Amino acid sequence: MSMEVKLDKDKLVPILEMMGYNTINGTDVWKKASENQDEFVFWGVDFKKNEIFKWVEDHREYDVPEDLVFMELKMLVENSVEPGGEPNADEPIADQSREDCQEGSTSKENASHSYENSDTPDEKPSQILDLIHGYVGNDVLEVFGDTGSGKSKFALTVAKEAIASGKKVFYLDTERNLTEADIAGLKGCEYKYTPVIEEIDSTCQKLPAVDVVIVDSIGFPILTSYARLSVKQKGDALLKLIAIFGDLKNWAYKNNGIVVVTNQPESEFNKAPNHVLRPFGDKSQFAAKEIWKTEIVDRKPAYTNIRISAFRSRSVGHRTKITNMKISSNGVELKA
Repeated sequence: MSMEVKLDKDKLVPILEMMGYNTINGTDVWKKASENQDEFVFWGVDFKKNEIFKWVEDHREYDVPEDLVFMELKMLVENSVEPGGEPNADEPIADQSREDCQEGSTSKENASHSYENSDTPDEKPSQILDLIHGYVGNDVLEVFGDTGSGKSKFALTVAKEAIASGKKVFYLDTERNLTEADIAGLKGCEYKYTPVIEEIDSTCQKLPAVDVVIVDSIGFPILTSYARLSVKQKGDALLKLIAIFGDLKNWAYKNNGIVVVTNQPESEFNKAPNHVLRPFGDKSQFAAKEIWKTEIVDRKPAYTNIRISAFRSRSVGHRTKITNMKISSNGVELKA
């Protein structure tokens, strides 16, 4: 299918990589092969010829409406060439902060951040930031788990420790899990609440130049309305989620920062009994450098113990313990 508008290679390639597409020998053709080894089929984007296609046996097919992978690729490409100006990555967001959160932030250019020690006596080093940075560097960490398994508490703890260590933090809240007291404890941060996916998308395209970005939660706004969406709307929503992850990953690279996003597991509906539930969002999970999972291991009236383990990691094996988290009336405690 030849596209009427020239394909934006710089914009599309990072998303194609997340979706499992790759190029051979640096050509302008990006493709993904079928998982069925009995057939020679793959889907591709040809930037030189400005077209998308499905390769079957020995030829390209350009109109395959019954093929879900091809239609997913078609929607991705069409969304990437929609009219509208490019967002300015350095433009601060129009923040709807609460009284206790500061507005605006100063810009910076590729500053190298240390998450270990601070030069200011009143600032405390952050053990959790050290831990995260040791695994992901300046990239995206995704933390997912069942409802009530401590995801938001973990994200809030990261934000508080980052602020205490002198880091600038932007907190995007999509669930309103934080109490007034929680928000009041985030003095010095930039806080924004919105459950609207279009506003979340817009915000993530123009994040401020801070040290740490928290998104709690990235999948919840889509997941809550997913059952009501048509097949096309579901595809569009998942592609938007992938694009948001791409924006967060690009922000982390450009700002030498850390991004922590929380997410829910995918639905159990129509899954095999032995299927391992992944984070909601289909191919968006490939954007995160690391994926950690929160699980309740012990719940008492006075406290809840949570295990945080590696779900997908480049450093350690699946289900390797990362840290333990204890939630009680005294607060949140992270320990090895």
